[in-house]
Amino acid sequence: MIQEKQNKGLFSVKGFFLILLISLLLFLFEIVMHDIVVPEAVAAAEISEGEEGGNIEQSDDYKRGKKLYDGFCSTCHGENGDGKGHAYSFTIPKARDFTSGIFKFRSTPSGQPPTDEDFIRITKRGNPGTAMPAYGEKISDDDIMLIADYIKQEFAPELFKIEQTPYVIGDPPVATPEFISQGREIYEKSDCADCHGNYGRGDGEKGWKEDMKDAWGDRIYPTDLTLPWQLRNFASVKDLFRSLITGFDGTPMRSYKSDYSEDELWALAHYLRSIQIQRVSNSPLSIKKTNKIPASTYDAVWSDAEFADLVIGGKKLFGWSLVPRVTNARLRGVHTGSQLALMLEWNDKMPDRSKNKRTPDSAVMYFPSIIKDTDPWIDKGDRRTVFDVWKWNAADDRASEAVRKGSRESKKKRTDVRTVSSYKDGVYRVMFIRDKSTKTAADITFDIGKEIIYSLKISDGDNEEQGDRGGVSGQRRIILE
Repeated sequence: MIQEKQNKGLFSVKGFFLILLISLLLFLFEIVMHDIVVPEAVAAAEISEGEEGGNIEQSDDYKRGKKLYDGFCSTCHGENGDGKGHAYSFTIPKARDFTSGIFKFRSTPSGQPPTDEDFIRITKRGNPGTAMPAYGEKISDDDIMLIADYIKQEFAPELFKIEQTPYVIGDPPVATPEFISQGREIYEKSDCADCHGNYGRGDGEKGWKEDMKDAWGDRIYPTDLTLPWQLRNFASVKDLFRSLITGFDGTPMRSYKSDYSEDELWALAHYLRSIQIQRVSNSPLSIKKTNKIPASTYDAVWSDAEFADLVIGGKKLFGWSLVPRVTNARLRGVHTGSQLALMLEWNDKMPDRSKNKRTPDSAVMYFPSIIKDTDPWIDKGDRRTVFDVWKWNAADDRASEAVRKGSRESKKKRTDVRTVSSYKDGVYRVMFIRDKSTKTAADITFDIGKEIIYSLKISDGDNEEQGDRGGVSGQRRIILE
């Protein structure tokens, strides 16, 4: 089924700043040189008007296509289109190698080249979870086609001699409970769950074997189908249907067109759409009163508790975003009048609990307990604001607390917080439990009716996330009722 390369170590720590500086200097040098000098390849291609077979307009188009490619694309895809640009050593997944003649995202059958519309769609919408940005209106359709024509001529001329017969995809049928149920049955009886897991979260056993690789020999991992903002061929029912009938060339995700009828594939697409998480902002999040603190992360009380989704993003260094593995966390909470329980939930395809072999998964909650700034942001560095820090990691599966002032953090000798955690079907749930107030001045006090500011950091051990490499949220608020 649908595959993706893992975001493991999108930027390696060792040598990152040196590589980044060299890449920027080379990139700027290329732009300057292309503004001054007409490359030899372009000069050779130019044919003066009036010569036999000459066409000055085509020559100008070629020149502009090359300049656009060099400016927007070559840093990752390389000057020779082989995917080995200046960013090659510190980006995962790697940029597409155009010279291989293999294109993953198409509207055409396997083995055929993408259409012009495919080039436009991918360029405008980008490739989520990779270094490929969404250019939107920054590049016009006409200029995208000049880039595409340059790629066709220079890097894969034989492939683009193949006649394209794109699938004609009409409007999807109406989604009904019966139709979605049929899609679920198809998902269960097919091999989808082998890679994507029983609930589509990318935790299938087959997808985590060492021989799961792409055509370029790189290790790849199953896609979490429940996170629509991460789907690289996009997330609408029509997009999902296109992925199912075309497959992704160069990966284990094959076409299912010959396996199922068109109606069955539409049913499967509707089911995949139905399991996607729909983010709910919900700030301030209302924390309702209950009779007792839940004993487990799957206690019935949690199904009735309100929740808020927090976007988890990477920190920026010199304008480059570190891409975290976890991109969404959901918070729920209840209180008894004297105690409070806050439960975090996030998807993780593979748990990392080992102290020795890997960095363990972890979660942190930040509460500004003594506010001396109108904008108490955890990374702002203002030492006048004191943060009560609650921590959990999967290695010892217990809570710890710290006090943070600016960038300095000291571990508390006494921890008033305890945790209960679980991992099931690709989902972590971690419940932090504490009295509403403590005797420690630096601890946050949860008064009824008072809005409390909080933020999160979630770190994926398999992605070697720790310290500044973890994913962070923006500030949100909760309020106890």
